[in-house]
Amino acid sequence: MRSERAILYLLAAAQFTHIMDFMIIMPLGEMLMEELMINSQQFSFLVASYTITAGVSGLISAFFIDRFDRKKYFVAAYLGFSIGTLLCGLTDSFEFLISARIVTGAFGGMISSTVLAIVGDAIAPQRRAWGMGVVMSAFSLASALGLPVGLYFAFNFGWQWPFLALGGTSLLLAVAVQMTLPPVRKHLDAPGPRVNAFHFIREIPKNPNQWMALTFSMLIVFGQFTVIPFITPYLVEEVGFARDEITYVYLVGGLVTIISNPRIGKLADRIGRHKVFIAVASLSIIPLLALTNLPPVPLCVSLIVAAAFFLTISGRMVTGTTIVTGVIKPQNRGSFMSLNTSVQNMTAGISSIIAGVLVIIPEGGHEVNGFWKVGILASFFTVIAIWMMTRIRSLDE
Repeated sequence: MRSERAILYLLAAAQFTHIMDFMIIMPLGEMLMEELMINSQQFSFLVASYTITAGVSGLISAFFIDRFDRKKYFVAAYLGFSIGTLLCGLTDSFEFLISARIVTGAFGGMISSTVLAIVGDAIAPQRRAWGMGVVMSAFSLASALGLPVGLYFAFNFGWQWPFLALGGTSLLLAVAVQMTLPPVRKHLDAPGPRVNAFHFIREIPKNPNQWMALTFSMLIVFGQFTVIPFITPYLVEEVGFARDEITYVYLVGGLVTIISNPRIGKLADRIGRHKVFIAVASLSIIPLLALTNLPPVPLCVSLIVAAAFFLTISGRMVTGTTIVTGVIKPQNRGSFMSLNTSVQNMTAGISSIIAGVLVIIPEGGHEVNGFWKVGILASFFTVIAIWMMTRIRSLDE
């Protein structure tokens, strides 16, 4: 149990930097549109450049990830990610920034799937949802601690500073991972013949359980990433937030999910992942619709809505991801989770582009039109995800 905690905390630290790099671009949306002189559609492509590239790299890595010790594979990908993040902080143009985001996304897509595969291999099935909750608390820490600090430096010293800090920290952390994480070879040392990755992936469409798990992942992401990229512009222009008050949204949301994620995971381990997912995902529709239709209200009301949004969105990801990891055996978990992450990243990219079409920010800013549309769309996909989840069977539950 103690060694499991050490592994989880180390992975959570690495995930913290990875998620911070991905998340920081979104609350900087208004600032980037102003300083780089780009419109809402160009900003949506900036967000999508990372996620789509991550999806492609995850798809490619699915064919060979299970051939390697997961630790070695993770360290190599994490080093590439660190360099890409540094490049993001060394630019002052839209074209160079989107190129650097593509580089970062290429390695970032390999990181997420490897972390999930390590958790799936190293943590006992009866504690796996708890383990997922711990690792996915990196999202909460990034929101509660990372984003407020990153935004402070961005608003006071320039938007490049968060990327420079993240890149340097990631390089140091890569060394720490190499020195402390034990080899992860369970999938290589398992008795019996290994299934060829090409054959395994080709057979997925013939396996209804695995196919539905991938579709389920896609639906969860559609149910939130149509909303997330334009939260900051909407709160600033329509709800009345000052630019520096945006940090409160991520601070409160992060603190709430730091507490809720592990507890939701433990609850799912105790009473059933499917039951908990249905409850949390159903509840998530309320703050989804409230946030995307929020009128000018006092700051405290906005923060309550935002906290509910982050709590339910994060909670359904914890239980949903645990359900997906349970549909596959360890020998091919790396390939499957890499493919799953690829699907999620490409879906996030497509969602961002769709949001960029539906949400209109007129030239000159100060107005955000159509945000309510993405709220309805996200709620629709959430309902379908709930239905799809009831058809998925976990092998280890």
